[in-house]
Amino acid sequence: MSLPNVAPHPSSLAALADRAWSACAETTFNAGWTPLTRLSEMAAVSVLRKIQVGYLTVQTKSQLYQFPEENPLNTRPNLTGHLNVKNDAFWVRLCLMSDLGFSEAFMYGDVECNDLMTVFEIFMENQQYISQSSSKLSSLFSLLQKTTAYRFANSIGNSRANISAHYDISNDMFAGFLSDDMTYSCAIFPELDGDLKSSYSSEDQDAQRRAKLLVELPPSPPSSEPNEDILPLLEVPTAISDPPTTFDATIPNSDPLYLAQIRKLQHIIDKLHVPGPKQSGEPVCILEIGSGWGALAIRLAEQYPHVEIDTLTLSSAQQELAEERIAAQGSDISGRIRVHLMDYRNMPKEWAGRFSRFVSVEMIEAVGIEFMETYWSMVDWAMEDRNSVGVVQVITIPESRFEKYKNDIDFIRKWVFPGGVLPTLTYLISTLNTASKGQLVVDSVSNIGPHYARTLREWRRRFEAKFEAVVWPALQKEYISRTNGESGDLSRADAEVFRRKWIYYYCYCEIGFTTRTLGDHIITFAREGAQEYGCETFS
Repeated sequence: MSLPNVAPHPSSLAALADRAWSACAETTFNAGWTPLTRLSEMAAVSVLRKIQVGYLTVQTKSQLYQFPEENPLNTRPNLTGHLNVKNDAFWVRLCLMSDLGFSEAFMYGDVECNDLMTVFEIFMENQQYISQSSSKLSSLFSLLQKTTAYRFANSIGNSRANISAHYDISNDMFAGFLSDDMTYSCAIFPELDGDLKSSYSSEDQDAQRRAKLLVELPPSPPSSEPNEDILPLLEVPTAISDPPTTFDATIPNSDPLYLAQIRKLQHIIDKLHVPGPKQSGEPVCILEIGSGWGALAIRLAEQYPHVEIDTLTLSSAQQELAEERIAAQGSDISGRIRVHLMDYRNMPKEWAGRFSRFVSVEMIEAVGIEFMETYWSMVDWAMEDRNSVGVVQVITIPESRFEKYKNDIDFIRKWVFPGGVLPTLTYLISTLNTASKGQLVVDSVSNIGPHYARTLREWRRRFEAKFEAVVWPALQKEYISRTNGESGDLSRADAEVFRRKWIYYYCYCEIGFTTRTLGDHIITFAREGAQEYGCETFS
């Protein structure tokens, strides 16, 4: 399924080559030529036979495979996954495109799987045995895919199109699986994986009660220190679990995902140490790159009546809804938040040295490796010369995987976030240092990545539960709007491909955070000599 893009990619030879390559590849995968499918099946089976941990069964129309065969030395015999091959194109995709081929086979219904997480876990456990078995033909197809994907490079002309491809799908669609705050980033829960536990003790309820108080906090007093009233609310006892995923929507603030997102937003705000009012009466200015739907900007403006916030987005849909949500807070809030449809490289010259605080939540992943220093140099340019502070939250990849990852095209970079690249923590810090000429100094680093596993599970459950009632109607409405009704409705086949793509996306990311092969780092940095920033204390 393909919605016409609000901000399409510029026409180019690379774009033409990409379309031609995709058409050629799909023709190959679905040709149904028996010798090709048999050879592909044999090649794929030879790789799957190398599995040593867990068990994977693969059902075809004529045969049932088990990988490995019974093995008394199997260290995880209870880890069992199952695939049901519905179309022989599965084998061709898997043989020629490896991981990306598997994802596309699932998207297009060539293979059925009721538990992607278990299958992913089996692949992760056996990575050392099967990762070196890709064929030369697979490498060739991957090279061609990578070559045509250069059209997604994050130039100023491409960046808006890349962002639009994901965030301009439909605001109503995103509302179908996000919590009411519309925060589309990792939350912070009272305990990791509490949703997988059945008990809900009095301690759990106490943790939720305190989290609810966070939602209704009064405006923070002007201070360079975190609100002391907030700190006890952020503390949770050890060994607690969240309430069940189901909640009573009629009870305000009872959604555990909403409470976890508020906890994360408050954590970011506390890291900023927003200073008190200036003696001159001028506002304290905050720059946000990556508006989302306005949740962080709204909360900042609510807590600090002396701040003004300029927030940047490349998504016209996000800008529209963010402005609506901000306006709904009343003139005192809306008069102090400005949402700009603007690339960070196009900030007006009068913003030089304007901002006391800078914040960006899960936006840097869209910058691209080749523009990382440019990004940091613009941040450095916009921040005040003295005592300014920045906080960023960034999904990261381990250093050991970076070189291979940045040169490959995986499922996420092709189908979900075109142009996106996950940096390493080391790369973030080194480019920050280089671009700012050492003037922006890292103050603290933390990793909340393990909390993303539950965040993704929460999104996936809501997406599946609301697909027919909310998500699919929202997509139909958006499609008709963009095509002026001239192309009819989207088909049920379109619906199924879209649904499968997003289920794969949630699970693919969840296994990465569960196994710590992905991280989500919060980095705080400040101008050299920023004495007013203070320091956290520990008891």
